[in-house]
Amino acid sequence: MCRRASIAERPRTALLGAALAVAVLVAAVSAPAAGAQAVWRLEQPPPPEGAPFKVPLGAPGDLQFWAPNRGLLAVEGNALVPRGLLVYDGAGWRRLSVVCGGSADTIRIAWAGPTEFWTVSAPSRPRLGNGTTLCRFKDGQVIASYGTLPQSADPYQPMNAATCRSATDCWFGGPQARDPSGARTGAFRLRWDGTGLTTSYGPQGRAITDLEPFGTDLFESVLVGPGPEQRTDAEDRDAESVPRLLHRLDGTGFASDPFEPAPIDGVPSDGTELLALDANEQRLWAVGGGAASGLGAPLDGSVPRPPIAVVRDRGDSTFRELPLIAPDGTFGPTDRLVDVAAIPGTRDAWVAVQPFAERRSTNVRARIARIDGTTGAVELVRLPLAGSGRGAASRIACTGAEECWLATVGGWLFHLSDGSPKPIDRDPAFASPITFRPNEAAAQFVPDTPPIDDSLLLAPPAVEIEQPAPAPTVTRRAKPLLTRVRSNLRGTTLTVSFRLTRRARVQLVGRRAGRVVARSSNRLLKPGRRAVRLRLDRKRWPTRLAFRVVEPGADRGAGDDSVTTGGDAVTTGDAVATAVLERP
Repeated sequence: MCRRASIAERPRTALLGAALAVAVLVAAVSAPAAGAQAVWRLEQPPPPEGAPFKVPLGAPGDLQFWAPNRGLLAVEGNALVPRGLLVYDGAGWRRLSVVCGGSADTIRIAWAGPTEFWTVSAPSRPRLGNGTTLCRFKDGQVIASYGTLPQSADPYQPMNAATCRSATDCWFGGPQARDPSGARTGAFRLRWDGTGLTTSYGPQGRAITDLEPFGTDLFESVLVGPGPEQRTDAEDRDAESVPRLLHRLDGTGFASDPFEPAPIDGVPSDGTELLALDANEQRLWAVGGGAASGLGAPLDGSVPRPPIAVVRDRGDSTFRELPLIAPDGTFGPTDRLVDVAAIPGTRDAWVAVQPFAERRSTNVRARIARIDGTTGAVELVRLPLAGSGRGAASRIACTGAEECWLATVGGWLFHLSDGSPKPIDRDPAFASPITFRPNEAAAQFVPDTPPIDDSLLLAPPAVEIEQPAPAPTVTRRAKPLLTRVRSNLRGTTLTVSFRLTRRARVQLVGRRAGRVVARSSNRLLKPGRRAVRLRLDRKRWPTRLAFRVVEPGADRGAGDDSVTTGGDAVTTGDAVATAVLERP
């Protein structure tokens, strides 16, 4: 190994020459000449406000383009960058939405039209989880948000794949799941038909990795096991000799395609899985590698085998494995192709190459490869071309023969371009940041029929008893004035019922930001089961509800006679349900 000379050992002229060379190189990289040879360059969005330098965006979830100057990137975010969506307009990337985000493992994007798309996202607050709700974006806003509670009769299960064949035909899928009744089990799917969403469960049970339309068909790729890195058997009961890794939509369900990977010495029959799909007008690609799920996968690893690429040309009725021709040392034993971008106008594709051990690495150099679709020849590229690593390759997309994008696990963007300028996309649907998301339980304001959802996101805030300081002298503790507090919200009318143990004046007051935004009449009530009603205004939704209770003749209010349910809960019988303390 050659040792690099230290700065002190280098002649002054050499340093000046090196500095000049670096300056020329930087200028060439930062200002490429239009029409020059296309090369990969780091092209990161401007830094967030207050940050002096460009920063990573967080792990990418999906990267999809409608046109060369209209693209979407979903990122997990980090301490400086919020999770959500970025949009590309032909000149650069900027923030589009800070709502409808999620983890990189589950957030997905599906274009349904030039100004309409869906995302698989995390639920609205305060519910937790990833990939269990959907957001529908159209004309610059989130027009609908769909979700269910886990205890619903037909809940949405986690999803990590999405695609649309049209605005009225979108599909979403994920790992193996089971409905609450246990009657339906298998890989979970959700379909939008233009009016509503319908759940289904694939009988095979292998986790869905991607969905892609090709011609008039719709295809899905799957893992060997029931979920990512789940080293157990899928729900499949057909005892397939070789797992069927590709499925085609047949009516309203998916049927297994007969494709089987070519046998390799030392690789078990269930040692291969497919991780991504992509298509152009000529060819559908499916890529993957050694299985990291299923019974044949090693613990904390993947089956050692070369990466795999499978193709299906327009007009063909079958898939075929494309033999990859690569120089020795190009691929390691656990390298897998985790994403693919079919290059428009060609039979070739770019793929993201990821060793299993580096699947979450943020500081290695990314590895991508161009595959010749005719010969199977592989040309490997490492990014950045020089310098420290920016993370393993994660998401890749191409909009032209020499126009592609790569997002790394570390949250850095690389652009393949010859520097030719593109027209700026000025569509108003992508001009302003999107910050509002309808609650999944609220009525949608578009003529769609949303699924039934009881997620309590419009439940009223906590009901409290305002208790003044106790009297200086207390000889005995009285029974609580209010007990068995229950609430019921119908539309914007809140009814709170309770049991009053002694005669008292009772009033229910709602506040927002310290101001009174709603109050009931102050009435003198007799002991027994009683109720008060409060009309709420959606534009002035209270964040705190409290009872004012005063017994006749008492000058200090309720004393210790109080019922408190905390700052963010509503007591409903013996159960406590979380409520959203924000404007609905």
